[in-house]
Parts: sequence; C-alpha cells; structure tokens
Amino acid sequence: MTIEDAGTRALAVPDRVVLPTGIATVQTEHLIGDISDALRLLDAVERVRGHAHPLILGLQDAVGIKMPAALVLSAISNGHDSAEAVAAQVGTSAGEAGLAIAELVDLGLARTTPTLSVTGLGQARLSQLDGLTVRVLDVVTGILGPADAAQLIRLLHTVADGLESAAITAPVSDQLAPTILHN
Repeated sequence: MTIEDAGTRALAVPDRVVLPTGIATVQTEHLIGDISDALRLLDAVERVRGHAHPLILGLQDAVGIKMPAALVLSAISNGHDSAEAVAAQVGTSAGEAGLAIAELVDLGLARTTPTLSVTGLGQARLSQLDGLTVRVLDVVTGILGPADAAQLIRLLHTVADGLESAAITAPVSDQLAPTILHN
C-alpha cells in the first residue's frame, strides 16, 4: 500500500503512546500555559543573563582570572586533589580540568607538588573573588530583599536541575515539537 492509497491517515501520528522526554517532560509536569508564557519566561531569563554578563566580566577583570579557572581553583581549594576530582566538581572532562590546572600552576595560583593545592596567591585571588561576589549578591539582595533572594536562588537551582535532567534524557531535537523544528 502506498501513501496515496492510504490517504491522509498515513500522514497522521501513529496510534501509539509516546511519553514526553527532556524539556517536554518538564513542561508537562509544570504546565506552562502556552507558548507565550514560555517565551516570556525565556525573555526574562535572557534579560537577566544580559545584565549578569557584564558583572561576570567585571569580576574576571578585577580578579585577573576567568570564571572557569576560578571554579577550578575553588575546587582545588575545597580539597579536590586530582584532575578527575576537579572535573567532577566543576562539570567538565578530566582533560579540560588538567589543562586548567596546568594554567593555574603557570600563573602561580596552584601547585601540583607535593599534592595539588592552592598557593598563597591563589588563596588571595579566591578571597578577592569572594569579596566581590558578596558585593554583587548584596546588590541582588538589595533589589529583591533577603527572603525573595533566597527564593530566587532555590528556584534557579530547581530550573537548572530540571534542565540538566532534560538534557540527559533526550537530545534537543527530541525535546522540541516537530512543528517547531519544521517551521
């Protein structure tokens, strides 16, 4: 039988239940009303990201290291003593963590002998970054107030956890409705 013989029924969705995965699961579980709600949410996230980016660049300039290197340095400071342990902490590969560690060693911020650890200069940079981060968080807390700031942090972690689990369960092409991909 050809498509022409079967008529339009052959073009319809098959008679089977397909469980949503990834972002579709998150969407159906939390019931975003319609596409306009989702777009407004994404627009708000993008506006915040747009304002946060210059803050991040300012922090990087003030401290003299990029945020990924600062995350690696912080992981080392927290006792992660191998490239694998650092990679697991910051969410990267062991190879990338090893490269970042080598760069930190070259900058005099970390050492690998006798064990992987942060130097005095590295501790000073982390302290400087902590102080600047507290100032930035004070601005956010000043805008929202302490209770709303704490709620925002919880909500952002919930969203990040949901997006991470969505990314693990299905590739992006599986998360978007076919009509979105073909329009």
